Amino acid sequence: MFKIPLLIALIFSQINLCLGQINPMSVSPAEADNSVAAELKSFQLANGYKIELFASEELGIADPCAMRWDEKGRLWVLTIPSYPQLEAGKKPVDKLTILEDRNHDGKADTSYVFADGLMMPLGFELGHGGVYLGEQTELVFLKDTDGDGKADKREVLMAGFGTHDSHQTINSFLWSPGGELFFSQGHSIYSRVETAWGIEKADRAAIWRYRPLRRQLDNFLDGSMASVNPWGMNFGEWGEMFHKANDPELFYTVPGLVKTAHRALLPPIGKLVIKGSIIEIIRTKHLPDDLKGDFVIAGYYNNKIERMRVTDDSSGYKARLLDPILSSSSRSFRPIDVKVGPDGALYVLDWYNPIIGHYQASMRHPDRDKTHGRIWRITATNRPLVQPPKLADQPVPVLLDQLKSDEHWVRYQVKRLLAEKSLKEVRPDLTEWVEKLDPKDSHYEHHLMEITGVFESHEVVNEALLKQLATGKELGARAYAAHVAGRWSDRLPNALAILEPLVNDQNSRVRLEALVAVSTVHRPEAMVLATQVLDQPMDKFLRYALEKTAYALQEAWEPALKADQLAFKKPAHLAWLVSVLPPSWYTPEQYRKLIQTESRSPEVRRSLLLSLAKTGKAPDIEFVLGQSSAQTDAVLLENLSKLDAKPVSALAAANLKTSLAPTKTAELNIAAIQLARAWKIKPVAATINLLATNNQIDQRVRAEGLKALVELNGGAVLPLLQKLAVSSETPRIIRLASLKGISELDVTLAANATVKEMQRSGGSVNDMRDAIAPVIDQRSGIKALVAALAKTVLSKSQARLALEALATKGINAPELSARLNQLAEERTISARKYSPDYVEKLAKAVKEQGDAKRGELIYQANPSCSACHTLNGKGGTIGPNLSAIGRGLSSREIITEVLWPNQNIKEGYNQVRVETKKGEIIQGIKVFETADVIHIKTTAATKNRVIDKKELTSQTENGSLMPTGLMDTYSEEDVRDLIRYLSELGSN
Repeated sequence: MFKIPLLIALIFSQINLCLGQINPMSVSPAEADNSVAAELKSFQLANGYKIELFASEELGIADPCAMRWDEKGRLWVLTIPSYPQLEAGKKPVDKLTILEDRNHDGKADTSYVFADGLMMPLGFELGHGGVYLGEQTELVFLKDTDGDGKADKREVLMAGFGTHDSHQTINSFLWSPGGELFFSQGHSIYSRVETAWGIEKADRAAIWRYRPLRRQLDNFLDGSMASVNPWGMNFGEWGEMFHKANDPELFYTVPGLVKTAHRALLPPIGKLVIKGSIIEIIRTKHLPDDLKGDFVIAGYYNNKIERMRVTDDSSGYKARLLDPILSSSSRSFRPIDVKVGPDGALYVLDWYNPIIGHYQASMRHPDRDKTHGRIWRITATNRPLVQPPKLADQPVPVLLDQLKSDEHWVRYQVKRLLAEKSLKEVRPDLTEWVEKLDPKDSHYEHHLMEITGVFESHEVVNEALLKQLATGKELGARAYAAHVAGRWSDRLPNALAILEPLVNDQNSRVRLEALVAVSTVHRPEAMVLATQVLDQPMDKFLRYALEKTAYALQEAWEPALKADQLAFKKPAHLAWLVSVLPPSWYTPEQYRKLIQTESRSPEVRRSLLLSLAKTGKAPDIEFVLGQSSAQTDAVLLENLSKLDAKPVSALAAANLKTSLAPTKTAELNIAAIQLARAWKIKPVAATINLLATNNQIDQRVRAEGLKALVELNGGAVLPLLQKLAVSSETPRIIRLASLKGISELDVTLAANATVKEMQRSGGSVNDMRDAIAPVIDQRSGIKALVAALAKTVLSKSQARLALEALATKGINAPELSARLNQLAEERTISARKYSPDYVEKLAKAVKEQGDAKRGELIYQANPSCSACHTLNGKGGTIGPNLSAIGRGLSSREIITEVLWPNQNIKEGYNQVRVETKKGEIIQGIKVFETADVIHIKTTAATKNRVIDKKELTSQTENGSLMPTGLMDTYSEEDVRDLIRYLSELGSN
């Protein structure tokens, strides 16, 4: 029990971080009382509101996942009790049900099934006289053709959507203001959809846009560029698009609506504390004025109805989290959809389940609730409900007048109904309605926007109306006009003429929408126009959209540029374009000319210099390093060091020495040293040596200098490194850098120096890990360290720290562990061999005698556990999250995972081990791999290691990162209690 004092220190060091924080789990114990009354008692509602039940499982609402209102005030609800996986041999029982409140008492009193036998659909929307439904691989259209209230026609509109993950298939259907059907897919989905316009592909999370009349499908932001699981989207009053991640983030989608294969992460505009989905924007006079315009979000993870306030942020927006409207102490309250109803009340779709998701618990977990589901109705006290107008079966003129309604719910339904009617029926009335609008009406331009959306939904181009909107006084009108010009660009005689003044508009949001629209015009001059946004202040949203536009239009502008047929308004515009997307045929002379262009931003200049260095020869490197800006630009020097080594002349080396002056910033010194090291610029070695041996210089610079000297001077630097490594007067960061250098040059000398450092490291596991890492991460380093320790004595505490440090690195080193165990005087228990009988015996002991509290102490006292695994929001992420392991795995399964980690390796957690040409060994979890590089997540680093495959001599994948035999020094009682503790995680 020597580990217990260390545990106490760990607990007290972190207790302040944990106080008051709640980490909701996706796997919770089932409620003792599942009644409606019990759930009502669990609610904490904000002042000024009232909550009542609208519908429950009594009307067939079991596992509801989406809801939509129709023009008759009926609520359509999708229920999917088949989730997360249909049982073998059984038919799907998922349904689309219609609820109706016939006596208008605020509670549904009847329900009937519109469609059943569905296979785990995750989203739907009403439209064109039927229902658009996402059913696994297919986008289908359901319709009731005989008027009996049940779907009798099923048409597959599109097929080929991915189904790798049952809770990430196409979902969150919603009409745009212009009659486009938007929906999304999640991170594990790969879609290949055949359309009349070609194959549409989307890898991982993406947002889809479908134009029904054209059967045109487009994807945006695939590759999980805007969250790993987008779920829920909405449009502002002027058509601004937002979407919600099924993670904490909220996004302004517009900058990402540039169709291109180029991937870049879309910046979020705000975030919740923890997961939540769906966006409902409050636009009804029933709810309090203070709530108007706020975003309401379904906090299914923390059992809340969240509230965010979204305000302007240059061309985009920013959001901040406010107090929730509703919270619940019931872990089964799982709000998954939120919608304002026809009466202005806020309706909450409650999945009602203690378990959500399927990674964290067995798909057949007995606590998965397949029978309950609720819809709650939140109203404002002392405020009258909205009386919705009659919309069903109304003539076109009556519907059009409702486009002036203050209620967004009314306008949304009206536009959907108008889109369903034939063009022949609606077109005369549309024209007449526009002509009768009063230009003096304060909402005149908004009415024009709404009617433009009706034209869009019928795919009718109305250029006169568009031009009128484009010259509007309201920035929202001009921004929406820009959006429509992009949509109609393939049918307008000159879309760029309409877009040019909008690209140069005084308002940045208008410029952003115009820029996105320009990306749809695949002509060389479109890129010329797009770069004009650079003439006014840029922000992160504009920069994002402009870069994506450059890629989207590359096939149009690059041939014209090569043929010298593009005339940019300013040379700086061309400089920007080439800096972002350097043409493969560009010559050093062309780069030099652009670098000398006026009005370049530092970022553009840096990028051009970097491109010149990539393509140029020795004189060009001399030119780059000779630039005064290069001699003060740490970012440029750092990026240059990542290029393949370039020839460096004496003059270029002399210029680099300028950045090595001790009077420069530490960041500049370090970047210059890294460049010298990467390119092996030996003429600066003496200068670096002066920095490395100067006690007055920043220690980070000295440490980096020592690493460079190893590369530049080789074995000649060994005496200096040995002297620094063993001296107690040497700062620790310098000693560690010296150890790193010695390890690369001579592992035997490094092992001896490492032992001396180990003898100093009596503090923490992290200190010890840093001490041993240089040598054990080197080829033959472990063997050398074992040999050094064979003739050296460590204290018991030092040996124990070394054992724990070894475990935190996930290193399998039996001989080293054995020597350290001997020095630590640990009880070495013979390795446990796997057998079903032993597992059964231990599982019985866990159940009958296991002490979870003692097991928690054992877990906390082992730093290797928290180094790899997250538990209740704390710890590493290189291994599986243990927060709810007890709800998903039996004690028998946990025993196997802990004692024999290679028996069952969880997908995505295979260990990868690579060795570089310099002899460095790196191991961890492979995150990502291309033909050129491999990204590895290690226990020691906060960022992934990105390794060029050209530098590798070997790459192997071999089992679990968790070392075999990690528990061999623990007694049977220790193991029993640890398993008991783990088996209860997630149960409370």
